[in-house]
Amino acid sequence: MANSEIYSAHYISGTHWDREWYRTYQEFRLLFVDLVDGLLDLMEKNPAFKSFHFDGQTCVLQDYLEVRPENRDRLAALIRSGRILIGPWYTMPDLFCPGAEALVRNLLTGQRIASAWSTSAMPVAYTCDMFGHPSQMPQIYQGFGISSCVLGRGTNEYDTPAFFHWQSPDDSKVLCFKLQDKMGYGAFNKARQEFERGDGSEESHERARKSLQDYIEHEISRSNGRVLCLIDALDHMPPASDAAKYIAVAETACAQVRVSHSTLPAFFADAAAHLDGDIPVKRGELRDPAKTRNGYLWLIPNCVSSRIRLKQANDACQALLELQAEPLLAIAQSLGISVVPPRLPQIAWETLLLNHAHDSICGCSIDEVHRDMMYRFDQVEQLGRQIRNRALGMISSRCRELGTAPHEFTLTVCNCVPRPWTGSSVIDIDFPLDWPNKLCDAFHSQVLNAFILEDADGRRVPYQILAVEPRHAERTQYAVMGWNATGTPCSRYTVAVDLDIPATGFRSLVVKPVASLQRSMGSLRNGPCSAENEHLAMSIAANGTIELRDKASGQIYSDLMLFEDRSEIGDGWFHGQSASDEIALSAGNSAQISVVHDGPLAVTFRIQTTMDLPERYDFHLERRSESRRGLTIVTTVTLRRGARALECHSEIRNNIEDHRLRLLFPSDAVAAQSWLAHHPYDLVERPIRLRRETADWSEADLAEKPFLHLQAVGDGSRGLALIVPGGMHEGGVVDDARRTLQMTLFRSYRRTVGSTAGRDGLELCPLHVAFAIMPYAGELPVAAAFDQLFAMQSPLVLRQSGKCRSGYPELTGDQAPDQGFMELLDGQLIFSACKNADDGRGVIVRLWNPHAQPAQERLRLWQDIASANGCDLAERDGEALAAEGREVVVSAEAKQIRTIRIQFKD
Repeated sequence: MANSEIYSAHYISGTHWDREWYRTYQEFRLLFVDLVDGLLDLMEKNPAFKSFHFDGQTCVLQDYLEVRPENRDRLAALIRSGRILIGPWYTMPDLFCPGAEALVRNLLTGQRIASAWSTSAMPVAYTCDMFGHPSQMPQIYQGFGISSCVLGRGTNEYDTPAFFHWQSPDDSKVLCFKLQDKMGYGAFNKARQEFERGDGSEESHERARKSLQDYIEHEISRSNGRVLCLIDALDHMPPASDAAKYIAVAETACAQVRVSHSTLPAFFADAAAHLDGDIPVKRGELRDPAKTRNGYLWLIPNCVSSRIRLKQANDACQALLELQAEPLLAIAQSLGISVVPPRLPQIAWETLLLNHAHDSICGCSIDEVHRDMMYRFDQVEQLGRQIRNRALGMISSRCRELGTAPHEFTLTVCNCVPRPWTGSSVIDIDFPLDWPNKLCDAFHSQVLNAFILEDADGRRVPYQILAVEPRHAERTQYAVMGWNATGTPCSRYTVAVDLDIPATGFRSLVVKPVASLQRSMGSLRNGPCSAENEHLAMSIAANGTIELRDKASGQIYSDLMLFEDRSEIGDGWFHGQSASDEIALSAGNSAQISVVHDGPLAVTFRIQTTMDLPERYDFHLERRSESRRGLTIVTTVTLRRGARALECHSEIRNNIEDHRLRLLFPSDAVAAQSWLAHHPYDLVERPIRLRRETADWSEADLAEKPFLHLQAVGDGSRGLALIVPGGMHEGGVVDDARRTLQMTLFRSYRRTVGSTAGRDGLELCPLHVAFAIMPYAGELPVAAAFDQLFAMQSPLVLRQSGKCRSGYPELTGDQAPDQGFMELLDGQLIFSACKNADDGRGVIVRLWNPHAQPAQERLRLWQDIASANGCDLAERDGEALAAEGREVVVSAEAKQIRTIRIQFKD
């Protein structure tokens, strides 16, 4: 080394522990127990082995103690002494598939568990294996007092030195250490392996010394400071018992280096004091493709479209907990109602977070792993549903019963999100089988229940019958003990009603028998294959595509909902297509169009199309097979009265192997140069034009990129937003003349890590996807878009009184049957959470500002406020906020996340 400067090197011992991946959780746990057993012996017998970290995770502690409870005190002593570092995560997640709130809860859970071990979580964002990094992560980290971060993927050595500052859109900043391109967090392991497989000869010792020297010199060559990080933490590797020897050899091989067995917090403290000059700043998301081909540095961009049933189950569980169970639970508890033990919501979240590990939620593991995940999702759904139903049942049971005559009953319709619900709603009404008034049209027709709906003031509420299930049976929605737990057989009517429902509240209707059938007159349909409401006009072409007219701007959008299919020869991580590919489009298909619902409140069309596709990919001939089969796609398109978006649901009866299916939406926003993608606490603006310089990189820039639930493209005069409640997270805009918005529906692939037996990745089953299309002019109407998203993610929750109350408690109180509890009055900030505070002190409400300028929101709550305090994401109190009565004004800087602690008056 020509440079004579002295470098301080921190040797970091750890392991990268995927709980499940190419082996199942139980198989990996068996190995993890062996690792920790050995680690405890090593650290107790050898004080020179100073420290070890558990991959930034805390979930592995319980994994170990379930098997070795007798070793708890030994483990606790090493954790309390600071020799074993835990956290800050509960499990190391992917950062693009889980939602924003899930990332916060992951860190919050890691912090809670560390405190239970009488220590603090490691104050370093250890993100060594994430597949890119969203824009707001620095703000999230700073919200937990984390000011440093280890990362690799999404950056390249050619333009990123070892140290840089990473800044989020609100200007929060963290100091980052970039892992090297070649081996990332496992770079030290190559030299370690040379030592371990040496035969003791001088030649083998020299090979090991040279390997270690090459590694350290490379670290010096890319460093912009005088502090080096030598990470020895490769996947599923036990600690190096000869760490002292490696350190001694390193200092001999590199005379300018002084090595200590250290920790990541100590490394960053040393580095911050010895950085060279101005440290570069990177802003926004880190998603650069890999330039050079290396074993470690891959962005791995397509895992967001792998195994979409996992993504759908995850998104549904997150929405259930965040938008329904937690807000209702917080309201109930503040009213003095005990719903469930406090530990139960934590169990639901911890079970869900286990599925967020980067090799789990990404869909890149073996089939057995992903089957285990579906079991966990089921457990979360069951817990979340019962928490929600119990809270709603207990809150509403204090209201008065509206049904006063025989056979009348109260229907309580709850909107869980903090924005009012206005317009056409779809609800289910369960009638006892002995409903007294049953009639039919003319002499021979279907026998229907005759009933009316009235609100609490006696006003008639019109309805439109959408479907009837003559006999319906299920276990009670509200879990109860005893023989009545199976519920009461009923007839279920699905109806559309025009309702105004308070924000985070409910409206009650009384269902009454009447002497004659009640018909809904008129229709939104204005032609055989067309319909319109106050805002939109739509029609269906012969090939099944949609034409949509925005009545406010007059702009027309045509050829919407075109299906595109091509070969898929990739795996859970990457999409790949054959060089001899055939891209099939539904443009020339002949669609069968039906009318499913036809009335004044809702019109639904059914569009069935069949694509003639190659059955599979022939891996011997390296092209799609000559034999073909029909892929049937059934899409329902619903236009509701008052709606500003067209709601769609597609069922793909997948019987084709080795293919990728996408939806295309030409926006014709011809002047658009960028598009918006929803990510955790942000709407990221991305260029439409691809980076041409990546054509010969290891990975090329792709038009398809991750998003959470919303993507949009517009040029001022016209724009198109695609709103997706769950499952589909890969989209983008094609750099074509029509500025085509695209969304991957699924990828069917057979290649699975470490196994040729797995077939679940082929997705050979009926697949269901839901989305909404919203045209706009000018800037994206963010509040309206998120109102539509939340309405789809959090459908109305219903409870009844009377014979079919499905376990819910009787309405025995005297309170008003219509109540609202929490509302965002201005629509400037976006709702993220309403939950009981972790420490039991009041309620936590979290909002975020999607705008590039400051904004404020008036938040109205359900009780008089005793105090309101801003706090960080770790729920540590900050500045006091002025509150008056039940309202508090929340101000947010551009792109800022605001967390508020509310305590109510007695």
